[in-house]
Amino acid sequence: MEWATQRFQQLDPKRARRIIDAAVSEFAEKGYEAANTNQIAKAAGISVGSLFQYFKTKENLFRYVINLGVGIIETDIGQILEDEISGREKLHKLMLLTVNSCEQYPEYQQLYHEITATGNRDLTLDIARELESYSAAELVKLIKQGQERGEIRTDLPAEVLAFTVDNTMVMMQYSLSTPYFKGRAQLYQMAPAKEFAEQMTEILWSTLEKRQ
Repeated sequence: MEWATQRFQQLDPKRARRIIDAAVSEFAEKGYEAANTNQIAKAAGISVGSLFQYFKTKENLFRYVINLGVGIIETDIGQILEDEISGREKLHKLMLLTVNSCEQYPEYQQLYHEITATGNRDLTLDIARELESYSAAELVKLIKQGQERGEIRTDLPAEVLAFTVDNTMVMMQYSLSTPYFKGRAQLYQMAPAKEFAEQMTEILWSTLEKRQ
């Protein structure tokens, strides 16, 4: 489904970017429910009437900005999985992708937290399924590729191993991007982010690697 209208798609790219940046900031700061379309329009330098000519509803705008963030991550994941490198190297790149995403896209991280923290609404549940379905399928694919090459153990289902990797990435994401989990990680004297990614890669690979 197209969340933006054709009129928005025909906008000057700079003006469209201002609208999206304003929406991302508002949703990230206040969450979906409290976000105010009047404030988004004001920050973007347009009228609220114009905003609704570009996005028919607040939900459409929210879904549009979420899909933009998802598209960035999906592209990066796809490139990693296509690389002709070992399973361990792919795993390490995924860990680094988690670190880099937290550093480069902090507001999109906040949007992710908003979705996962308010899963009692149909909207957030629906979006969460959309967000996770791609990464789940790609991680299972990664594990199965490693199993076929003899790198990854086959005594456990690929889905269980992929779920373990995914949960580790989510834990890393929260530890790097939310105040509570940052404080929690400090109790364990967590290493700097990229060193932490290498450590987590080593721990995961020791679990995934096929035993001789």
